Amino acid sequence: MAITSIQDIHHILTKRHELLRATRDFFYERGYLEVETANLMATAPPDPHIDPLHVQISGKGPFFLHTSPEMGMKKLLRSGHRRIFQVCKVWRVEDHQEMHNTEFTMVEWYREGTYREAMHETEDLVAFIARRLLHPVPQHLLPPYPLHELGEVFLKRMGFDPFPLDRGAFFDALRERGFPGIDDRDDWNSLFFKALIQEIDDAIRSPRPSLVAGWPFSISTMAKRRDDNAAVVERFELYIDGLEIANGYTELVDPAQQRERFEEDNRQRAGMGKRTFPVDETFLNALKTIDTSCAGVSVGLDRLLMALLEKKTIGDVIPDRLLV
Repeated sequence: MAITSIQDIHHILTKRHELLRATRDFFYERGYLEVETANLMATAPPDPHIDPLHVQISGKGPFFLHTSPEMGMKKLLRSGHRRIFQVCKVWRVEDHQEMHNTEFTMVEWYREGTYREAMHETEDLVAFIARRLLHPVPQHLLPPYPLHELGEVFLKRMGFDPFPLDRGAFFDALRERGFPGIDDRDDWNSLFFKALIQEIDDAIRSPRPSLVAGWPFSISTMAKRRDDNAAVVERFELYIDGLEIANGYTELVDPAQQRERFEEDNRQRAGMGKRTFPVDETFLNALKTIDTSCAGVSVGLDRLLMALLEKKTIGDVIPDRLLV
């Protein structure tokens, strides 16, 4: 859906201004340094499930528009600043035009600590912005928010925890329950995403923001493994009414492990018939300089505005939207 009337454009521009100002005020008040990183990159993170836009410049390239500022911002941590944030545009090739726009606005930040501290800060950010935009603020938007562990949600909803299972056992568990849409070509990750979309998303859907932790190691390339369960990482996502708003984790800062994970991601991309990406050596070298635990979070600001204003599509909050 597109914004068409002058009144709607005026309203959304005002609310986007309030959103952006509140976001920056939140981090300024907490002693964060605002930074900028390049949008144009010579390579890209080889995430099998996220594809960047390719750019040619005077016949040279391809270059890539960043899918998040993560790699650029983590390079800046070598400066000694431990609390940094950025509000920027990012680009991703995705479908689902009702909930996704190819170009969208993100705030991303890095701080000392772990995903636990980052979760609480994400709650505080959402509540801070809600108080600026909504008068009065609905009580359900105020923290603390419920926290769900994915393994426990699977167990309650589907009768089993997938994380101790290999691909074959996971497939058999789904087939025994008559789960639709799976076949012999699905690897573990594909089975996980199908179950997540068809069953688990509905189990946690609520107008009240919800935190979901315990994400698989195999789909979390730059997150630290959990000490209590090597199959999962120290990662969370925040959802509002079934819509993913935020993603955060304790950062993997071991360059050797990070190289192995990038190489595995490239193998997966090659197996899917997708372009592979050279490893960013400057990024790996920057990880060597991080000597304390740190966490990062990204929040899709268009989606957050959608949720706070109770809009049905992302086009309701982006004036002059370009559909591609």
